[in-house]
Amino acid sequence: MDFDTAVFYWIKEHLQSQSLDIWVAIFTDKNNYLIPIFATIAAFLILRKKQGLWFVIVVLLAIFTNDFLIHQILKPLFARTRPCHVLEILNGVSCTHSFSFPSVQAGNLFAFATVFALFFRGSAWVVFPLAFLGSFTRVYLGVHYPTDILAGGLCGVIMGILFCRLYRLLFPSYEFHRPTPVMKQSPKNILIIKLSSLGDVIHALPSLRTLRQFYPQAHIAWIVEEKCKDLLYNNPDLDELIVVRIRHWRRHWNRQSWREFKNSLKRIRGRFDLVIDMQGLIKTGVIAFLTQAPRVIGFDKRDCRERPSAWFTHEKIPFMGKKVHVVDRYLAMIQALGAATVSREFPLVVPEAAEAHIEAYWKANPELPAKPIVAIHHGVGFPTKRWPMERFAQLGDHIVKELGFNVLLTWGPGEEESVKKLSDIMKEKHWVSPKNTLHESIAMLKRMSMCIGCDTGPMHLSAAQGVPTVSLFGPTNPVYSRPHGSNHEVVVKLQPCSFCHKHRCPTQIECMTAITVEDVFSAVQKSAQDHVNARTS
Repeated sequence: MDFDTAVFYWIKEHLQSQSLDIWVAIFTDKNNYLIPIFATIAAFLILRKKQGLWFVIVVLLAIFTNDFLIHQILKPLFARTRPCHVLEILNGVSCTHSFSFPSVQAGNLFAFATVFALFFRGSAWVVFPLAFLGSFTRVYLGVHYPTDILAGGLCGVIMGILFCRLYRLLFPSYEFHRPTPVMKQSPKNILIIKLSSLGDVIHALPSLRTLRQFYPQAHIAWIVEEKCKDLLYNNPDLDELIVVRIRHWRRHWNRQSWREFKNSLKRIRGRFDLVIDMQGLIKTGVIAFLTQAPRVIGFDKRDCRERPSAWFTHEKIPFMGKKVHVVDRYLAMIQALGAATVSREFPLVVPEAAEAHIEAYWKANPELPAKPIVAIHHGVGFPTKRWPMERFAQLGDHIVKELGFNVLLTWGPGEEESVKKLSDIMKEKHWVSPKNTLHESIAMLKRMSMCIGCDTGPMHLSAAQGVPTVSLFGPTNPVYSRPHGSNHEVVVKLQPCSFCHKHRCPTQIECMTAITVEDVFSAVQKSAQDHVNARTS
């Protein structure tokens, strides 16, 4: 049974009733379509007359364009007939034989809801459920398939956004959101939005310290994904940590996820007078919108990873591009608030239990700390960053044999099999780190004399603690995301397609495979001479 048919039968078995039939008939009666009229009147009352008039014009243009697009182009193109008289749940409703996909009613309702939500901030929670209920009545009556409603709703949302954006381009003096108040006093409650990833959260730590120094009396909160929360453990500059599981919710949407979402929403809504979005994603923009904060600071749309994120911010820092290090990009947000001096400290705190765990490993392997330790981390976040494992093994053997250092192979979640393979390839004596938590990894990397790897979280964890690093770059730009500080070496072999930031390479990942063992070993020797000796002495 396909999705559409399953929904029809679910309605018949669990939803259909005589009383609901009556209400649906009233709701779908065109003579009762007074909601748009009331909304138009409210627009004139809430907004100034001229802006209220523009609201009506934008709504009508969005609806008429959506109606024309669906009727004249999409319906004839897909030519999907209606489900009338296919199932026995239609209650004898009169149904035309015109095409069904997409639903015009759903498109028009969602176009209206989108424009209304953009003109009246905070109304989305009312208008979109109403638009959904109005659209769902067509499924209840068997006039449209459920997928017709989804497609029509998507068309309506797109039309609503397009015409609102067009109006905003033509009349840039008017903002859909409430005007940003001039804050004469220092904000009392501040929220930082930086959900992930490991390296990004680390890079934002100096901004948190600078913010604390600039607003010493403010209540500062940070909303972060569960997998990165340990980086902010007992942070001295933070008053509150709000942990969310957005990735888990998307994959496992159930009652528990809904409860967690509602609890998280309660913790952010209406509490903050300043929100700083340091991620620039659509989801972080939505989070900033849900806070209902009167002031939201974010990136210029060209600096956002997902440009629509800029729609949700009130103030935007100037465009910087990839020629400015990500740490400095985040600090620019705090400087935009008026901070004259910035901090470049990376405070990381780990529990005593994590320190004790690593000390126990050191005692169990007394030969390891007897010489300077070089950590080699072969894992990467996505395939185009990967350097061949055989070369990592050869590099490790060179370090042991020619420099006399001890080599420790580190690994993270999902890399246990690959680190075993790397260990088997190496010929010289080395160690493989135990399975560590994030706190234990921080404590272990702090004890290294050097860390070698690609553009990954462990490189940035090491750099944040002053450990010299040698990092390999290919698809990502080292100017933008290299380990922060002066005691780091970067190995890069420029190609015509370098710094593409793609997760999949259409060729042979030449930007990484062009890096030889000799290239990296030369950087290791330089780091050993310039940085490791100074650190160990």
